[in-house]
Amino acid sequence: MLNKRLLKESSIKKLYIPVIIINAVINSIFIIVTAALLALIVEGVFFKRCNLNKINLYILLFLLNAAFRFVSNFFIQKYIKDCSEDIKNKIKLEFFNLILSTNPYKIKKNSTGELVNILTDGMEMITPYYSQYIPQVATVVFISLMICTAVAFVDRLSALIMVITFPIIPIFMALIGYKTKELNEKQWKKLNILSSHFLDMLQGLNTLKSFGRSKIQEEKIYEISESYRKSTMEVLKVTFLSSLVLELSATISTAVVAVGLGLRLVYGKISFLHAFFILVLTPDFYMPLRQLGMRFHSSLNAQVVIQKIEDMEKELKSEEYNYSTYNVQANKKKGCSKKKSDLKIDINKGLNIEVKNLRFSHEFKDNLNNISFTINAGEKIALVGESGCGKSTLINILSGFLKVDDDMVYINGIDLNSINKDSYFSKVAIVPQFPHIFNMDIENNILMGNKMNNSNILNIYQATKVDLFSEEFKDKYKTIIGEGEEIEISGGERQRITLARAVVKNADFIILDEATSALDSKTEEIVVDIMKDYFENKTVLISAHRLNTIKAVDKILVLQDGYLIEIGNHEELMMSRGRYYNMMK
Repeated sequence: MLNKRLLKESSIKKLYIPVIIINAVINSIFIIVTAALLALIVEGVFFKRCNLNKINLYILLFLLNAAFRFVSNFFIQKYIKDCSEDIKNKIKLEFFNLILSTNPYKIKKNSTGELVNILTDGMEMITPYYSQYIPQVATVVFISLMICTAVAFVDRLSALIMVITFPIIPIFMALIGYKTKELNEKQWKKLNILSSHFLDMLQGLNTLKSFGRSKIQEEKIYEISESYRKSTMEVLKVTFLSSLVLELSATISTAVVAVGLGLRLVYGKISFLHAFFILVLTPDFYMPLRQLGMRFHSSLNAQVVIQKIEDMEKELKSEEYNYSTYNVQANKKKGCSKKKSDLKIDINKGLNIEVKNLRFSHEFKDNLNNISFTINAGEKIALVGESGCGKSTLINILSGFLKVDDDMVYINGIDLNSINKDSYFSKVAIVPQFPHIFNMDIENNILMGNKMNNSNILNIYQATKVDLFSEEFKDKYKTIIGEGEEIEISGGERQRITLARAVVKNADFIILDEATSALDSKTEEIVVDIMKDYFENKTVLISAHRLNTIKAVDKILVLQDGYLIEIGNHEELMMSRGRYYNMMK
């Protein structure tokens, strides 16, 4: 009934479980005292014909008991609710941080819609598990146990009937629960499909409208929405039917106790005070179970979500995409284990990269085969080759996104696997082919939290030609840009912002991954100028299809089908009349 992972997460609030138990015990005492006082008042008025003065004390105690119960429940429920929000936020933050710190290759395998769904609606489904379900479980255990014990002191037969009828409700609840869990998982899958499709459609809406396909997607969204609506109604149908079954079971069980009390009361086998006391307590004995049945459905939602989170965590933390297939198998045979270290990079002498017999394979395809080369500090290196030749794989390895085996990649003489990742990432700046623009102003999109004086940032604006398009806007560098904003910027303008980010970061290793793909021939010169002015003493790696960008580099690596087939500068490679020469032609 309790999910181990969800229960473990509650450990951040050490008082959460004790407070729930204390609340259940206090409520049990209040319920028993209320029933006893009510029985005494009714007996005094209808059987003993007592006047108001004689039962004043009982009435006063009854009202005080009700007041204390209300006050204690108010503060305890508030504390439990606050704890639930804190636990949910902790789960959300840890999962979000895992996504941010994980290899981007792994993130790309998962649907963006599903990730958004988990971080929004999914996380909200977790809160009721802590605020309602776990407290209700404690209530069932303690209230039912204490009420049954109190009844046993008064009438053992009624207590025996309660013990016999008690398991009926959990059995029905379990049987219904298995069916509901399947429906909840089905509903979650359809919600993910709807979220993913809707998000993808929004991102490609301009393209769809350009080709006249938006109307078809509207019909598709309607179709998926209807499917999700039907699955939701199936869950609700089972929920309502289960509520009916649980209510019927509790009512029949209460009726059995009441009939037994009534017959014995008629034949004088039990006093009215005791019979009325038990009769008042009986609904409260079954009530927690009935409420648990209703809470059970909300707990299933939380369990489905946490299962999805666990599955995704296993995938994100797995060794897939981390080591080349060849040496993983070799290490398994040798019984080797990966070493972990927190070595920092010594950059006093610049950043040197040495690649030795690098091999990497993924999805039964050899991406890289025995690649060896060196990049000296301050050198400008270009990667050239057709699509699928291994450029992106090599860039992701040198970026630290893909992990290979020991003794393949060295940074300043230190094995890349032994270097603290945060230390390494602080030395690397990447200008991707498709950069992300955040929903904030141009200046903050460039600075990304870094501090810089106005004169320096203005020089960077001019060097990257960001000033050319920013000056056209009313608020200039304070203009809000990003997805869904009124101001839209072109692909080339996005690239300039990303180039400016790299300059601001002032990293020692700059990677330009198809950075000129969205630039025209004139603005393509921006990259060359920046390399001269800002990246002169930096180690730069350029991957490009447009060969005009790389003529001025120190060294060109030509890849073909995962092999390094040529290496040299532009003049040397042109004279050799090999693969590079044919590509230039």
